[in-house]
Formats: sequence, C-alpha cells, structure tokens
Amino acid sequence: MVEQDRTLELQAALEQALAGDMPVTIRGGGSRAHFNLALGDNPLSTAAHRGVIDYQPDELMLRVRAGTPIAELETLLAAEGQRFAADIPQPAEHSTIGGAIACGWDGPARPAGMSLRDTVLGCRMLNGRGQLVSFGGQVMKNVAGYDFSRLQVGALGTLGMLLDVSLRLLPQPECTENRSFTVSAAQLPDWWEKLRALRPLLRTSCFVGTSGSVGVGGLMEGKLHLRFSGRKSALKAALQKLGGEPSAFDWCALRNLRHEFFSAPQLACVVLPHFAELDIPFEETLIDWEGARIWVRNGDGAALQRAAVERGGFVRVLRGPALSAASGSGDWPRRIKNAFDPRGLFNRELFNRYFGGGQVCR
Repeated sequence: MVEQDRTLELQAALEQALAGDMPVTIRGGGSRAHFNLALGDNPLSTAAHRGVIDYQPDELMLRVRAGTPIAELETLLAAEGQRFAADIPQPAEHSTIGGAIACGWDGPARPAGMSLRDTVLGCRMLNGRGQLVSFGGQVMKNVAGYDFSRLQVGALGTLGMLLDVSLRLLPQPECTENRSFTVSAAQLPDWWEKLRALRPLLRTSCFVGTSGSVGVGGLMEGKLHLRFSGRKSALKAALQKLGGEPSAFDWCALRNLRHEFFSAPQLACVVLPHFAELDIPFEETLIDWEGARIWVRNGDGAALQRAAVERGGFVRVLRGPALSAASGSGDWPRRIKNAFDPRGLFNRELFNRYFGGGQVCR
C-alpha cells in the first residue's frame, strides 16, 4: 500500500487559495462525480494523500488518510479477519475513503446497524481559515463536546478538506447465506415487518420489481433477496424455518451502485419513513432498507421530491436534472457552513445545490 503524507502541500495550496479569495473544489478519486457531483473550478485533490496512519486490530480501530482507496483497505482488513463497521459503497476500484465520508452514502446493510456516520470515530481536516483541526478520537467512548467528526459524513466537502479519519471495525462473520423469494407488491409490508424478527442475523434485504411479471390475482411480482450472516449454527436453524431458494444475487454490485438497475439514464434515491408509500411504476423500482429506501429509474425527480417531502422523506437525484435543496430545513446548514468556512470557499456549487435552498453562497 502506498504511503504518502501530503498535509503540508495541501495546506500550502489552501493558503494560496485563501490569499487570492478563490473558491476551492475538493476532489478525491472522482468516482462519484458522475452522480450529479461534478467538479467546479480550481480543483484541489486529496487522492495522493493516502496510506494507513494507525491500525489496531485488537482495538477494532483504523486511522487512514483520506485519499486511500477503499478496496486496498478492505484487503488489509480481510487479512486480519475484519471489515468496516459500515457498508461503504465504492462506485469504482479507485474510490477513496475520503470521498465515501464526504458523500455519506450508506450501503444496503444500514438497517442492520452498519451506518457510515456511526462508524466514524474522529477526523483531522483543514477548515476555511486554513487551520489544521482535529475532532473526535480513536475510541468509542468520546463524549467531550459536539461530535463534529460525524458532521463531515454527507457534508460533500463543503465544511473543509478531510485529511484523515478514524473508523470503527468489526470481525468478519463466521458464515454468510443468501436466500430469495418471489413476492408480490401487496406482500411487501408484511415481509418488512417479518424481517425485523430475523435480526441480528439479517444483514441486507433488497426487492427488485420484475417487468411484466404478474402473479395470483393479477398482482405484480418481483424478487425479494435476503442476506444473512452470523454463527453457522444460528443461521442453519433460522433458514430451515424461513425457507426460500439459495440466491446468487450480487450484493457487491448493489452496494457499489454497479447493478444493472443503476445504469438507467435517470436515477433517483428516495428515502422515506418506514411504511410510507409512493405511487411509482413497480418495474422501475429497487427497494432496500426494509422499504425505507426506494431507487427509481427514469422517474420525474421534481415530482418524486414533492411526494417524498409530503411523507417526511427526501430525494437525491444521482443521474438526471439536479434538484435544489428542499425548503423547510431552516438556516442551520448555512450557519454551520459559516462556522467552518466563513468565506464560503469549499465546494461552493455543491453547497448551494444541496444545502443552500437556492440561495447563493459567496
């Protein structure tokens, strides 16, 4: 694994931008840019700032520089029988851990307690004043002050330049099994409720609508795919009772947004409270998070946003016409932005689009 500490170079480049009052576009591996996260002017890359700073297998903790590819870290952890405590998407082989933190996307295992935000223990970053600051720590028990390190998850690099991050780890499970079921749309709510009783063995669930597939009573059908992990004896007992067919569903492709479903010209992600419903063509959806996240291809993003907001949810368009931030979030995103980046230099366009509610950040 390549080890390169570019802290001083990045700090010098940022100071130069501050002196010229030039906005800065932070980028990592660039693997997420085509998901409506295109770069702006004056890019400053952290891709060469990479390598492991501290790895303590016995403490289930890893501290790593932002430009380190996730794939390399997975190889390192697998050699120790460990994995991330989050299901981290990597759209390409060169996807970096810093880009994953900035985007804040969670994989299909989030309902099983594998949230990216809950995995971050601490971070070190450059703020909008050019200062090197640290937040959090390297242990789970860290209750001093506000948890600014987790605030960076999903901030899209608008609060500062992430240099390194400390992450929580988990042991690899003893056994993993996949099952699939043919399910109609009317049966899905009962299935989501049923799956709650299968925790903590259930790791992920995914429902894919099938075009033209009609079951009993004329109801549209699709495939419900389930992934279980844990002790072999516990899995055997649970799966004997559950039934289903062994499944070869590609969970890595789903996690990394490389499943064929995600290749559509237009793609949106709708996140809703449990049991909320949307009127969407069945065959144009892929559902995970036990019904709380709905991927929609070739839909009307603006209409989806209106419907989701009415139900207490939100929409992110990954491919297609971008949406402005929904109103109603108040002024707190701008107040946080001003505290970290008072001159509004970092990823200005992304902040205005996703957090600014259509207002212009200087």
